[in-house]
Amino acid sequence: MAQRTATRGLRGSYATQGNPLPGVWPETIHLSDVGEPSLGCDSLELLQLAAVANEMFHLYEGGDEANLLMIDTFGEWLDHIAHSTRRDAPCVTFQTSGSTGSPKRCCHPVSHLQLETRALAERFADRRRIVAMAPAHHIYGFIFTALLADDLGVEVWSAEKAGPSDLARGLRPGDLVVTVPERWIWMERSIPLWPADILGVTSTGPCPQGLVSSLRGRGLTGMLEVYGSSETAGIAWRDEPEAAYALMPQWDFASSAGAGAPTLLHVTGHSAALPDHVVTTGSRTFRLGGRIDGAVQVGGLNVHMNRIASLLADRPGVQTASVRLRAREYGARLEAFIVPKPGVDAGDLEIDLAEWSARHLVAAERPTAFTFGSTLPRSELGKLVDW
Repeated sequence: MAQRTATRGLRGSYATQGNPLPGVWPETIHLSDVGEPSLGCDSLELLQLAAVANEMFHLYEGGDEANLLMIDTFGEWLDHIAHSTRRDAPCVTFQTSGSTGSPKRCCHPVSHLQLETRALAERFADRRRIVAMAPAHHIYGFIFTALLADDLGVEVWSAEKAGPSDLARGLRPGDLVVTVPERWIWMERSIPLWPADILGVTSTGPCPQGLVSSLRGRGLTGMLEVYGSSETAGIAWRDEPEAAYALMPQWDFASSAGAGAPTLLHVTGHSAALPDHVVTTGSRTFRLGGRIDGAVQVGGLNVHMNRIASLLADRPGVQTASVRLRAREYGARLEAFIVPKPGVDAGDLEIDLAEWSARHLVAAERPTAFTFGSTLPRSELGKLVDW
């Protein structure tokens, strides 16, 4: 999971140009360039892969971090990590996407993750397989496609790259499909009829209005929406899109909860702040307001529009910029309003901004449309408005 993502990050586009990574790594594949089959990693790549695994699974706490460099096959790495985490590791560390400028490390006690997993296992005790369409190196995917699968004792179908026909042939009664809202939008438009007894889970962002109802109309049995964050793991859930969220069993509101942003209290005594403003509707239920940090969700990642606007405004030829989230029917991506400096051609500037965004921003941060004007659109009170 972490190793595959780290390898893509190290090699960038080279990974898909003559040296593609296999979709599923066999346990016999060699990480180094010695032996066949092989990923062909050089010594620096191996060092970086080991660092990712060490950090995520806290191998250094048991003194086992150096041993990864002494073994070479993917299966041996898996066995070593599994042995070390069962014996020593009290925590697992995840990284955020880095949309605020640099990735943030979020360390979670294994005992906390296990409490959430047990609560989920009770809800999904009748599931016979997990269809994984969320990356397992992110906390959402890790809990639902690794920990939950292990707790339930069920197999996992890694279906991130599955097309509509693959899903139509491969889905079967008893499946739990785990993915993000954008992928659910794609499946709603791509799968006209679902097999019986398929449940879904969605997280990382709110579902568009009407999506769950439409999926049910096409045969999906039910959908669980999970609210949480990289910093807290799962916080709350709901089965109906119009219902309030209910806190998971491991969380409660602290007695000192502040209006709009109550503090969370874990059963272990750990406290955490909610990432959003909320309106409580009961002792354990709430509805969401806007994010406290001003981020928006794009493709399951938190993106800070002010940061993207500032980066665009620093580009040559740009006087100022504003960024907003496009409507869901246009793909729920960012778009930018650009005020060029005097004498700068808008057409040439658009080409430059698009090329710069493709090189320097991750996909979720890139504006997919640019609008140009002499001034930013503002209301009579001087506030920025939509255009």
